[in-house]
Amino acid sequence: MQHLEENNFIADEQHGFVKMRSCATNLIEFYDSVTLAMDDHKPVDAIFLDFAKAFDKVPHKALLAKLRSYGVRGKVGG
Repeated sequence: MQHLEENNFIADEQHGFVKMRSCATNLIEFYDSVTLAMDDHKPVDAIFLDFAKAFDKVPHKALLAKLRSYGVRGKVGG
């Protein structure tokens, strides 16, 4: 994580797997942006996707290659 953060590989919008961010903080930011748009009488559309078990479907060799391209090497653990 330190390497990814130091090299700005993590977008500000990323909430999952980031310290001090969660699904709840993501929902709060979303709710805030929707209410601000509605206050300005702007149209709002939302699409919700369920990514349950999304990582079960990721080609792991491709994921590891992508991580290597970002400079992530070796074992990664929690």
